[in-house]
Amino acid sequence: MEEEGSHFAPAERTIAEQILKEYELVGSQKFFTEIFGAMTGIGAVIDKNRQIVYANNEFLSLLGLNTIDHILGKRPGEVISCIHSTEEPAGCGTSRACAYCGAVNAILDSQRTGKKTMKETQISSIVNGKHKSWDMNIISTPISFNGELFYVLILQDISDIKRRAALERIFFHDLLNSVGGLNGLLTVLKEGTSPEDTKELINLSEEASRNILDEILMQRDLHAAENGELELNINLTYSVELLDSAIGQIGFHNTLKDRRIIRDQNSADISFETDQALLQRVIINLLKNALEATEPGGTVRAGIDNTLDKIIFWVKNDQVMTEDVKMKIFQRSFSTKGSGRGIGTYSIRLLTENYLRGGVSFFSNDTDGTIFSIELNKSFPS
Repeated sequence: MEEEGSHFAPAERTIAEQILKEYELVGSQKFFTEIFGAMTGIGAVIDKNRQIVYANNEFLSLLGLNTIDHILGKRPGEVISCIHSTEEPAGCGTSRACAYCGAVNAILDSQRTGKKTMKETQISSIVNGKHKSWDMNIISTPISFNGELFYVLILQDISDIKRRAALERIFFHDLLNSVGGLNGLLTVLKEGTSPEDTKELINLSEEASRNILDEILMQRDLHAAENGELELNINLTYSVELLDSAIGQIGFHNTLKDRRIIRDQNSADISFETDQALLQRVIINLLKNALEATEPGGTVRAGIDNTLDKIIFWVKNDQVMTEDVKMKIFQRSFSTKGSGRGIGTYSIRLLTENYLRGGVSFFSNDTDGTIFSIELNKSFPS
């Protein structure tokens, strides 16, 4: 049941005058503030309406601030620019996506039980116009000052742990599959075949080795992109040629087994400016995701639309996402394929929006299935 003015947590906010009184109250607790200030870790104190009334230096440093003035009275998602914190007038905690947020759920559970609560969460935010993903443990602990109840929030950044776990599972999983396939082909060649079969096996081996190289290059680019170090090579690119190449490169991938990809015959065949290699990797990721969501015997469709100044690549499959998947699909550590498999859609948005200067969107319903779209400028922005 939805709260009034909110799709999830209560919308009510503490007025500014009361926030100042709460700040002064917490700040007057010398024993607490000394311990809180000496603590190693990111910490803040919030009131009953989930608004910040105190923060330690590590929290302020995380935000690049020297004083608490700019964040006093704001909610946690608002100060780290969570993409969902502006979707509703009442802010952080009140959008539909907030129902799946570990941070607000940790606070609400702590309020309900009166006990310390810890939850893991993934938060997507916009920092200096670019997407940033946070993987965190959130600890909410009730505390009383002069009979007034507050909650101490401790934020533990586990992004590096999550990133390493995901990369190890995904990268090595896919790489081992590709190496295993190549090893099998070479074993058959070694045992001897007819000249016709030999030529085919050599072609397949070449394709398998190319897939291995692509996996390595994708992980290299993703690592560079997350560190802001990815360099672009912008050149004139031809849309249908690029899409056909991406479809061809995925031709021997395991995900294509018992499935097929059809390119829309009405795809716009135009030239535009982009980093061709990077965009092709993004489209290959879209195709892989669509194939993995498709039942054996099913079909994935891909095409290109043309508008006045934009070009749109789209990939469609017939499966429909559940609401919770829709809300978390772009989070780095989230995946529908199980623990530690959440990089695909995250990397698609990271590379497209932060580097290719485009946009990624999707919709999923019973009528159309699921369609992901990448929208790019025909002329690369300077």
